[in-house]
Amino acid sequence: MKNWELKDTDQLEKESDWNASRDKLYHNWKENPQDLKVFLKLSFLCWYLVVEWGVENTSKVQESDYDDYEELLQELYQYGIIHFKEDAFFNAVFGFMIELFPEHFGEDYDKTKEFGESLINKSFNLNKEDPFIELIYLSGRTPSRNPAFSNAVEKHSTTVKNSLKGTGVFQEYFSYMLLPNGNQL
Repeated sequence: MKNWELKDTDQLEKESDWNASRDKLYHNWKENPQDLKVFLKLSFLCWYLVVEWGVENTSKVQESDYDDYEELLQELYQYGIIHFKEDAFFNAVFGFMIELFPEHFGEDYDKTKEFGESLINKSFNLNKEDPFIELIYLSGRTPSRNPAFSNAVEKHSTTVKNSLKGTGVFQEYFSYMLLPNGNQL
């Protein structure tokens, strides 16, 4: 289980200073391209802003920044598929993003959505013991009223909540999506 907190960029995200957070994460990733935590937080930030553009507070960014976030998301996706393809966390997070919004990752909506589902399945097969990965795996396969998901949430809630400490969009989004009474977006 990873701890997903990065205090400096989480604070920037809390302040909706998206470009400053992106730039800092990008710089840190370029300095250490194998740092999966930074890579995934940067990827998630780009994805979040692309899919929430017009809904999220984007007053501190220009309209032209949308294309930059979209292009960077594609660059990160291609990098991750090559360099992190056997990492359970990469497969879980990208699978989750792709499954929810396949139109940002491929031309064929249904095939791309299936690919996202296959990444989530792969992540679970790579690391069935991780509570975060298990909740992502079960969240898309079972309605929230299903006992398998409910039992997993009850069993892992504290552990996952602790790993999602912080105020970054990654932590807030996954807390909201995976945990009952998660942080409000």
